[in-house]
Amino acid sequence: MNHFELAPANDFIWNQTAFTQFLIDNQHKPIYLNTHHEGVCLKSAGIYDLLEQFGYSDVTIKTNNLLEQHPQYKILLDDPFKFFQVEHGNYQDLHHWTQQKIFGCFYNRPVWYRIGLAATLQHDNHSALINLRAPFDTEDNRGLAEVQQLFNYAPDAFAKFAQVFVNWPCQLEDQDGYTIGNTTTGHTDQMAKFYADILIDIVAETWCSGNTFFPTEKTVRPMWLKKPFIVFASKNYLCYLRQMGFRTFNDFWSEDYDGYEGRDRFIKILELIDILAKKSINELEEIYWNMQYTLEHNYNLLASQNYDTTITYIP
Repeated sequence: MNHFELAPANDFIWNQTAFTQFLIDNQHKPIYLNTHHEGVCLKSAGIYDLLEQFGYSDVTIKTNNLLEQHPQYKILLDDPFKFFQVEHGNYQDLHHWTQQKIFGCFYNRPVWYRIGLAATLQHDNHSALINLRAPFDTEDNRGLAEVQQLFNYAPDAFAKFAQVFVNWPCQLEDQDGYTIGNTTTGHTDQMAKFYADILIDIVAETWCSGNTFFPTEKTVRPMWLKKPFIVFASKNYLCYLRQMGFRTFNDFWSEDYDGYEGRDRFIKILELIDILAKKSINELEEIYWNMQYTLEHNYNLLASQNYDTTITYIP
């Protein structure tokens, strides 16, 4: 079977020219596609639109998106829970809050919502620990940053970005990328030492467009470190986590942002950050201690690996 490995982003394909040529060369044949072990929504990335321009005897697509469906093509799941699988959870010495910072932002690729969140937190002088691997020193590096998308989706955040990006990268660690390995344990080990100083992890997931649910180490890491999280991701992302048996934090702050996606979700999260940033350390400390049952529950569910793997799509 003719095979092609996609390099997808949320709303485009990095290797679209090569993919288009592959589609031209293999018309009327069976083809097999994989998403490079990722969980992109294939419709949002434009993959179905391209496929429908041609004809094939059979199409099989391997993905990590638990919500991916298609009436004609065969969809196979790869390893959608791979980031929930860990070698150990030996982070007990970090299960506390030093009260140094309220928020944590630990980001890699400079997609629009990550640079918008980090820029807003920095510009507004919110109490945040920011690790953003986003140098703007070369044309290639600047080309990776989704600055145009930020301007389109959130012009207010773009204005703040324009004022602070000259001080980037805001990098806490010595490494400039994930160097320990593409596993939950490796990613958590690399960033774990920063978690004692923050209370709330502002998670910005990889996949946030369309119908997708593929939690990565970004979501799992605060669970291991017993910290609450706010998540920029796809619509109903928190609902799907709850379907797995995990608890989220609607008992302590509004999670109505989970009913939104894109710019609306971004704005809702910024509003929530503003509310939490205005609370006193004593108020936040009380919230933290009141949520210990929730944090313990998530940690223990990860450790036991007894989470539910059946996800039901929410229209």
